Amino acid sequence: MRSLLTVPLLIAPLLAASLAGAAEVTLRPVLSPAVSALLQRPPSPAHTGLLVRDLTTGKVVEASRPDELFTPASTLKIVSMAARLSQSGPQAWYSADVTASAAEVNGKASALSSVTLRGGGDPSFSIQGRYSLAALAKQLSAKGIKSVGEVRLAPTVDSSTWPALPLGTPVVAVRLSEYPGWNDTAERYAERVISAFEGQLRAAGIQVGGGQSSSLGHVVGQAAVQQFGSVIPGASPPLPAPPPELGLATVRSQPLIELAKQTLKPSDNVWAEQIAAELGSKVAGNGAVTHAGMVAGLRAFLTKVGVNAAPMSLNDASGLSGGNRLTPRSLVTVLSRMYDLPITASKTPITPLDAFTQRKNLFIEALPRGATGEASAEARALGGTLAGRFVGSGLDVRAKTGTLPGVSSLAGYVRGKSGHVLAFALMMDQAPGNTLDLRAYQDRMVKVIAQNH
Repeated sequence: MRSLLTVPLLIAPLLAASLAGAAEVTLRPVLSPAVSALLQRPPSPAHTGLLVRDLTTGKVVEASRPDELFTPASTLKIVSMAARLSQSGPQAWYSADVTASAAEVNGKASALSSVTLRGGGDPSFSIQGRYSLAALAKQLSAKGIKSVGEVRLAPTVDSSTWPALPLGTPVVAVRLSEYPGWNDTAERYAERVISAFEGQLRAAGIQVGGGQSSSLGHVVGQAAVQQFGSVIPGASPPLPAPPPELGLATVRSQPLIELAKQTLKPSDNVWAEQIAAELGSKVAGNGAVTHAGMVAGLRAFLTKVGVNAAPMSLNDASGLSGGNRLTPRSLVTVLSRMYDLPITASKTPITPLDAFTQRKNLFIEALPRGATGEASAEARALGGTLAGRFVGSGLDVRAKTGTLPGVSSLAGYVRGKSGHVLAFALMMDQAPGNTLDLRAYQDRMVKVIAQNH
């Protein structure tokens, strides 16, 4: 079941109203002498693109190949997480639910013929803890459930539509943080989830057995779900609709912004795919969560914020695919929108600059932060993939890294010498050299940009 609840955002109408202008076009390079000199001395002959926009004036202050296509690697997560936050709001959450036959629930039966586990696919769900299988099992026990014949798993994500590679683990309806699922199939992963839930039911004093557990679950139509959302239509040919079910137990995740932070800072590919999957349900309009729907959702978001998405190639939400293609301008456009219309927890209006300076722009704060150092777990978590970079530079950098073989990119925000906030995207691919050299080069470039503006 798709169980993410949507929280309305005050920024939504502002975002829609702000996108009426035509896409900006840079017809010739806009480069300061210092940046131009550095672009002529790369550590390897990489294909390099750069765009820098002053977010106070709105002007492009540096540009070189800003509209050429590059492999974004994990800078694509800027797009996927911004899309999800804009879709549902920062305080939205996922839920995991247990349903059972309406007749048995209404009859207050203590012995259930079956229960169905429904999840929204977010990766923070676990076996133990507040948001877990154990918590659901305890709720069932507290309601007097003594035995369960069969445990089923609702097929709310069409795992078969996601490419097996390069992620290496399936995108699934119920993911457990304890089970990474590397080189697993969706069917084997579902069996692991059902087995784990059966174990937690037994630990809660509930007998399990008397039925054949099935990772395939059953098809639940709209009319059959009275408390929870819709689920994916069944296999072809469709199975008969089962009797209606009612909810017996539910737990919910941390807010979406916290999940986005745990995705962006360490650049977690599995989390990015699982969280971005929900984009597909909005596009399809029927509750189906598919890979094609997710990609369409990414494209729809890019178009909405003013990017010409037609030339882009989007194969996933994590950036793992070498077939993805974005332009520096597309990343800077997304960064600019997320700065101009800050998503905050404040109930009072706040300017974009104040939100940035006071660290209240939730999207920007979810990005890795430079120069935190790696002396403590807290510093490493705050800095993410930028924790060890820009140390001692005095720069305020919040940006997303992206690395694949021959690819290294950096896109985000830096405070310039003028005090203005600069949105930048520096993308490099087709590089034969060491990506560590490319990272050091990018750091020098960002320092030069900040010093010049």
